[in-house]
Amino acid sequence: MYYRTIQVGPMTFSEAPAEDEVIQVPGDGLALTSSDNDFYPLVRIEAWDGEPPLPAEAWDHQREFHATLTDELGVLDLNGVTYGRAPVTPGPAHVRLLCRGREHTPALESLDEFPPVSPHEDPLEIWLIQVWPDR
Repeated sequence: MYYRTIQVGPMTFSEAPAEDEVIQVPGDGLALTSSDNDFYPLVRIEAWDGEPPLPAEAWDHQREFHATLTDELGVLDLNGVTYGRAPVTPGPAHVRLLCRGREHTPALESLDEFPPVSPHEDPLEIWLIQVWPDR
C-alpha cells in the first residue's frame, strides 16, 4: 500500500469481494486506491435504513457487496489518522461504493512538489459509500 490509499472500516466479509485496481480487501475493511494528485479526495459515508436510491450524478466506478458492520465506519489514512466516523447499524449489511473524478491526471504521473495542507472546497475525486441493513 502507499500514500494514495484510503482505508474504510471496520467491516468483515464471509466471502471477500473480488479485488480490482480501485478496491482491495485487506483484513477488516476496504482499501480504496485514489488517483487524486492533491491527496485530498472527498469520502462520504451514508447509513440508510433501507436500500437508498442511486445518486443522479455519473460515476466512474461502482461496486456492491455484502459485509458485516460494527456500530461505526471510519475513514483513515495509512498512518492511522482518522478523518471521520459515521454511526451505522451493526450486523449484516449491503455496501454500495461509488467513485467519480478519477479521470484527472493520476498521482504517479504528476506528483506535486508542494501538495496542499488541507482539503479543497471543490475536490477532484469523490467517493460515496452507502450502507444499509441486509434484512
